[in-house]
Amino acid sequence: MKAFHFLQILLLAFVLHSCVGANYYLKQGNYEAAISSAISKLRKNPKKADKQILALEQAWKIKSSESLNEIEKLKIQGNPESWLRIHQLYNELDKIQSAIEVYLPLFIKKEFRNADIELIDVKQELADAKLKAASYLYAQGELKLAKNSKQSAREAYYNFCDVRAIFGNFKDVDTKIDEAYALGQNHILIGYSNHSLMIIPEEFMNNLARFDENLLNGNWTNYHLNASDRSSYDYLIEVHINLVEIGPEQISNTSYQDKKKIQDGFTYVLDDKGNVEKDSLGNDIKVPAFKEITATVFRTEQTKVGILGGIVEFKRGSGQVFQSVPFQENLVFKNFYATFQGDRNALSKESKNIIGGNPLTFPSNLQMVMDASELIKKKSYAIISNNEALVLN
Repeated sequence: MKAFHFLQILLLAFVLHSCVGANYYLKQGNYEAAISSAISKLRKNPKKADKQILALEQAWKIKSSESLNEIEKLKIQGNPESWLRIHQLYNELDKIQSAIEVYLPLFIKKEFRNADIELIDVKQELADAKLKAASYLYAQGELKLAKNSKQSAREAYYNFCDVRAIFGNFKDVDTKIDEAYALGQNHILIGYSNHSLMIIPEEFMNNLARFDENLLNGNWTNYHLNASDRSSYDYLIEVHINLVEIGPEQISNTSYQDKKKIQDGFTYVLDDKGNVEKDSLGNDIKVPAFKEITATVFRTEQTKVGILGGIVEFKRGSGQVFQSVPFQENLVFKNFYATFQGDRNALSKESKNIIGGNPLTFPSNLQMVMDASELIKKKSYAIISNNEALVLN
């Protein structure tokens, strides 16, 4: 439906009116834009309006004539679907007239006459077209709803929504919208299971399923968790954890040395005979003396890594797998700390940044797996969300 077609063109014309005017649109055959542009400029400068009024006069004559002719042809054809277009045309004429009527009568100074703008009473025709357009859409919705399929129910839903947009309180349209929406929904059950060799605590599995299903729900997809009866669902999504491997605790020690030259006083410059050289003013010549300072940095790194992997299976309600998406998460614990021996002034900026810290207790294998539950939850959520099209049919 394009009930707001004219208003959209009106808005566009307001944006562009400073660049082009009503006569430009008139020559292009865009009569709605010509009318809206003329009205816009009449509002801003009614004293210098002859050109706008003449363009408005001509554009309205052509627009109203074309619309009424099209309406007449559509009525003669007798196609029930035509009432959608007929309603649109009457609605456009009514909105355009309402915008013009505010300024009538319009006097053209140059020709010393009122503009020949004849308004048409379309209120009754509009009401009749509104009723028939809504009736047609409602009937189409009922036919589709009677097919008792999800796809036809979704089409019926949009038909009923269009009915409400045209005729807000038409029959029981709100009930029909709810009925079609409910029938068009796909219900999807999400479950998690552990198929790895590691015994995973129940709390881990519970945490995986502890998120708001509404975050996943789409227009036609309704997700559920932890249901005992699987037979009433259109699709099943099962997240299987089939790989849990945790590596050993590792500690590595490295060291390196930072060196830096700093000024340490000065020395006199001697000539060949061992005497202190003088400058042109008779002063002793001396130069800076440098010494090298060092610091040894001792860096310790604690590392423990693992892998947790699995697969997300998409199944039909019958249990048939039709799509599988693997996933894998790296589990990483890292900590480092550093000390130094020697002169602090010798440390580089990078070395100063890592000095400090303390050793930490390595997490247990179980703790690393538990910490990964949020990662797995986000990963499975992303996979399900990105593959919503798989569970829409």
